[in-house]
Amino acid sequence: MTKYLLISGSPRKGNTDFVLSKVYESLNEKKELIFLRDLNFSHCKGCLTCYSTGACVIKDDMEQLFSSLLSADMIIIGSPLYYGNVSGLMKQFIDRTIPAYESKSLKDKQLLSIMVGGGKVQVTEKFHREAIKGFVKYNRLDLIETYNFEAFEADDLKQDVQSKMQISEIVRKINSCP
Repeated sequence: MTKYLLISGSPRKGNTDFVLSKVYESLNEKKELIFLRDLNFSHCKGCLTCYSTGACVIKDDMEQLFSSLLSADMIIIGSPLYYGNVSGLMKQFIDRTIPAYESKSLKDKQLLSIMVGGGKVQVTEKFHREAIKGFVKYNRLDLIETYNFEAFEADDLKQDVQSKMQISEIVRKINSCP
């Protein structure tokens, strides 16, 4: 049975959460949805202890999240686009996965990434892959697909028919993965 881990990097309960929640509701397998804003976790301190031990020295909620990452078959991340990058919360999470770099513990896990930007989809698309490139490369993740949405106000996507069709496409893509 496939285990899905969905992670929202949005600081507000808006469009990113809406998309991830709809995807979550559509999955029949084992699944977990985590909102980074609800966790108590620190930024990476750059001490590099994890390079030799394979574990982070910081004791916070990231320990449990890392455990969830390790047990997941597919990781689905969602973030708003802020100044051409993922949110600060998502960046903080990505930086805290550094222990997986040396241990290769996330190697070949499937990743699907969703980004919601306030501008045109083409603009979000332009920045999306660049924003997650290091996360994918250094953790040796298998990037399945990136999806981009255009929304600004907190509930823009709830009324948008096109976004609902795109969410259905995301679910189909997930279900077609081995």
